[in-house]
Amino acid sequence: MTDAADLRATLNQTDMSAPAIQSSSRAMMRFYDKPGGATMAVSEWRSVLQTSSLSQSLPLLYVANEVLQTSKRNRGNRFLEAFSPVLGSSLQFICGRDRGVVEKVRRTVKIWGDRRVFSTRYVMDVLGGLGSYREGGAATPPAPMAKATPKSPSVSPRRSTVATSSDDEDDDLFGGDGQKLLDISIDATALSAASHPKSSSPPAFGAGAKRRFSSTNSPVPQSSTAGPISKKPKALSGQNFLDLFQSTVNLDEKYKSSIGVIESIPKSYLDESSADIDDLVGDELTEMYKRVCQTQRNVRRERRTMYSVAVQRRDLEKEAKRYVSWLKNLAKVDDDDIDFCDKLEKKLDMISVCHVEANSLRDKRRAEDAQKRAKAEAMAQREAEEEERRRILDDAKMEAEAKPGMVWNKDLREYQYVHDATEESWRD
Repeated sequence: MTDAADLRATLNQTDMSAPAIQSSSRAMMRFYDKPGGATMAVSEWRSVLQTSSLSQSLPLLYVANEVLQTSKRNRGNRFLEAFSPVLGSSLQFICGRDRGVVEKVRRTVKIWGDRRVFSTRYVMDVLGGLGSYREGGAATPPAPMAKATPKSPSVSPRRSTVATSSDDEDDDLFGGDGQKLLDISIDATALSAASHPKSSSPPAFGAGAKRRFSSTNSPVPQSSTAGPISKKPKALSGQNFLDLFQSTVNLDEKYKSSIGVIESIPKSYLDESSADIDDLVGDELTEMYKRVCQTQRNVRRERRTMYSVAVQRRDLEKEAKRYVSWLKNLAKVDDDDIDFCDKLEKKLDMISVCHVEANSLRDKRRAEDAQKRAKAEAMAQREAEEEERRRILDDAKMEAEAKPGMVWNKDLREYQYVHDATEESWRD
């Protein structure tokens, strides 16, 4: 049998037991290092899922969960890239077959988001596709799974929906009465004319003359009607959202700095009826003229800065609109988690009714076991002491009994052997 056939046979034997799920996941992980192995293993997994029995749908999902987390944690992203195009349709196929497993499937998907297996955007897309299968949703038969197309796990279709919102809207996204942080009215034409004064026509000869190009070597001019190049939007994430607000704060500080420079201009420079200048002559008048010119340059510079701040603030407000639906979806996920915790708390309350009685019975049983152990230890100790006492008595009896040839010695109060004089006859 080929490797694919062996994997198919192993997946067909998958059930809810932990050894079977781990065996199937290990069989799929063997394809990781083979060229195109992850895609082949995922294809076999989908084929088995389509032809499996109703009781095998959830075990096969757990096999995919084990493979995804193990691959993400220990190996790499090959299985994530292979599963991401087909995972949404496969989970919808499972929920369409059996509505009783919808919450278990959703819980598994949320685990992928909590453990950073997939991006939050991708997880939200998958959960959105499973919303119609929950309680109260319209009953729809399981649709056949479409052919997979390559897709990055961090990219979701919602990006195109958000990006097509009107760019001309400039509503206030941060609450309040709708008044903008910056209220600047600047004549862009006058500003451009002041920043870039018209110059005389270039000379026909010399260094200032324009270079001519032949018609054959001249570059192709860009069309003046071509629109601006659209910048690719950033991925919606918590870090990017915080960076957006930090950029807004920085612009606010920049605007306040420009306002401080404008407010530092002496009021006498702005009062046309002031007669102080009439008394200035000579060097004082020249110095006054220099200060006025410097003040004018400062005003022009701050006007350009404030205009740049206003444009960037407008872009940030448009970017912030993209986060509205994303934040709503995150709030919906939090609501689902809160509902799950509420249900769990109710079950714990039901269990707590018999929890106190169970604790008392457990403590009573432990006390009885402790008493039994204490009695058994005391009885064993008494038996050991009784056995030692009997041994000592037996030894004493053996020592106290008179053996042949022994007589009682009243002084020493013990039996002694009688002296035999014939034993020393050899001395004679």
